[in-house]
Amino acid sequence: MGAQVSGQLKTLSVAIGDKVKKDQLLGVIDPEQAENQIKEVEATLMELRAQRQQAEAELKLAQVTYSRQQRLAQTQAVSQQDLDTAATEMAVKQAQIGTIDAQIKRNQASLDTAKTNLDYTRIVAPMAGEVTQITTLQGQTVIAAQQAPNILTLADMSTMLVKAQVSGSGCNPPEAGAKSLVYGAWRSTDALRGQIKDVLPTPEKVNDADFLLRPF
Repeated sequence: MGAQVSGQLKTLSVAIGDKVKKDQLLGVIDPEQAENQIKEVEATLMELRAQRQQAEAELKLAQVTYSRQQRLAQTQAVSQQDLDTAATEMAVKQAQIGTIDAQIKRNQASLDTAKTNLDYTRIVAPMAGEVTQITTLQGQTVIAAQQAPNILTLADMSTMLVKAQVSGSGCNPPEAGAKSLVYGAWRSTDALRGQIKDVLPTPEKVNDADFLLRPF
């Protein structure tokens, strides 16, 4: 399991061998940076919305002024230049609102990203399983600039694929489909029951003097 944001691993609440449930909280990366980014973008959005309200009021005034200038122009009470000026002012106010709307949209996207990053600071189990390895310790800093750094390994131990080397002496050759018992250092008393899936047609070379695999 990796981290999708950079920061210090503030808490790690599991150890190797722990069994966890799906969606269980396993650790937390320092959320301060993501929280500050959310506050900053929210403040910018509030300011932009206030600017939009002001721009809307100015646009309404420009529209009223243009309508009045149109009526006066019909009686030649104002010049064509005054009418053109009023039309330009109205167009400018409309463009300002469009610019503010674009800024609001861009900052809203930034806010969504910041909230997603805040969610990423919570490391939760994507499935039920057992912690088999811890790569990053509590207090260490993870950097997710290029690829997700690994924090821990979570495995579904209910179904396993074991690749084993079997000595050719002292036992019958294994056959595909045969039942098997697998003992491991982590389960010294309990055996994993399974079935042999495949047997390689050629043995792997070992580094003994005679290149033969011997039992322990």
